[in-house]
Amino acid sequence: MQGALISNLQVRSIVYWENKDAFLHYEDIYKVWVMFMVESGSFDFEIGETRGTATFGDVVICPPDTPFRRVIVTPLTFYYFELFLEGTDREAFIPSGKVSIRNTARLAQNFTVMKKWKSWPILVKALKYKHYIQDIWLIYGDECGEGSLPGEPGGARKPEPLMHQAQLMIQQQAFRVFNLKDIAAALGISPVQLTKKFSASFGMNPLSYLTSLRLAKAKQLLIETDLTIEHISENCGYQNGFYLHRMFVKHEHTTPSHYRKSHRI
Repeated sequence: MQGALISNLQVRSIVYWENKDAFLHYEDIYKVWVMFMVESGSFDFEIGETRGTATFGDVVICPPDTPFRRVIVTPLTFYYFELFLEGTDREAFIPSGKVSIRNTARLAQNFTVMKKWKSWPILVKALKYKHYIQDIWLIYGDECGEGSLPGEPGGARKPEPLMHQAQLMIQQQAFRVFNLKDIAAALGISPVQLTKKFSASFGMNPLSYLTSLRLAKAKQLLIETDLTIEHISENCGYQNGFYLHRMFVKHEHTTPSHYRKSHRI
C-alpha cells in the first residue's frame, strides 16, 4: 500500500452526507488528497489499480491526480474531507486505498462527537476534525502491529521484526482474496518458515490470525449493517457466502444469520 509521510495535516473542506443514494459522478480526479470515512452503508470503489468495497469501519483515501471511481451499493452516510499536507518529516502517515479500523466502538464515538461540529464555520470545525482524524490514525497505527495480538498477554513474547512485517502485511491484505504463500515469498522465506516463525512470535499461525481478522469484521458487519451474507463475505476477503458460512460454523459454532439475529438489539 502506497502512502505519504506528513508532518502537518490540514483540512481544507468537509462535507457530511446522510443516506446518499448515488454519487453525482462515477469518476473524479482531485487536486488534493480526499478521504471518505464511512459511517453506514457501503460503496464499491476503484483507485488506480486498487479495487474494493467500503462499509462502516473503513476509510478510503485517494491521492491527488488519481482517478477515483465509485458506486454506492447501499445508502451511504459518510464524511468527505479534502486534505493538504505541510512539512516533510515523519510525524504522521496517510496510506492510499482502503484501511479498516477494527476498534469500531472508538470510531463510532468519534463520529458521534464530530456531528456536533458539522454546522460550524469551516475555520472552526477544520481544527476539530483534524483532531479526530489524527485520533483515527493513532487507532490504525496501534492495530498495525504496535500492540499485542488478540488473546496474547502484553509483553508475553517479543516478535522478531520480520514477523512484525508479516503481521502488518496480513492486516493490509486481510479483507481481499490473497495467498499467504505470497507473503512468505515477499519476505524471502518459505511458507513453512512463515508458519513456524509467526507461531513462535504470536502464539498462533498466520492462517488462524487471518481468520480471526476476517471473522471479527464479518461479525461487525452482521450486527451493524444490513448487507447480505454474500456481500459481507466479499468485504471480508472470502470468495462467497457459502465459504463464510462454513468458516462461521467452524469457528463460532453458529451460522451468520443466527449470529446477526441474536446480537442485534
